Amino acid sequence: MSYPIRKENNVYTYKDYLEWPEEEQWELIEEDNKIKTVVQPDIVVICDPSKLDEKGCKGSPDLIMEILSPSTASIDYISKLKLYEKNQVSEYWIIHPIDKIVMVYRLLEGGNYGRAEVYSEKDRVKAGIFDDFVIDLKEIFIEIVPIIP
Repeated sequence: MSYPIRKENNVYTYKDYLEWPEEEQWELIEEDNKIKTVVQPDIVVICDPSKLDEKGCKGSPDLIMEILSPSTASIDYISKLKLYEKNQVSEYWIIHPIDKIVMVYRLLEGGNYGRAEVYSEKDRVKAGIFDDFVIDLKEIFIEIVPIIP
């Protein structure tokens, strides 16, 4: 099997993305108007089924949750936050599994994210895109107790 040649300047297009092997996971974060943006969030909620096709979601999801890892923290905090705000994702949640906190960014009337609301594992968080959906964070941050033989 031949794989596409990676460009030396590290600028790729959506066409490049579609040719990469399925077992590879890559994201294209918008660099200029010629590049299509492709992200692979950890959790997405898409309320409009017409946005879905066999390749995923075309357009912005209603809610995106990213689970923070040291290797992607700056991308999640900076690049994706700006990208999701620009594309009017209603809610963007950054989940810190080690610190057991969740930062929730919600779009304000002017189209920008407000200041992050920060929740701990003791809190219950209402998803703003639904009238009656509440997540109990203690159910998310379950303590794993080692089993000693």
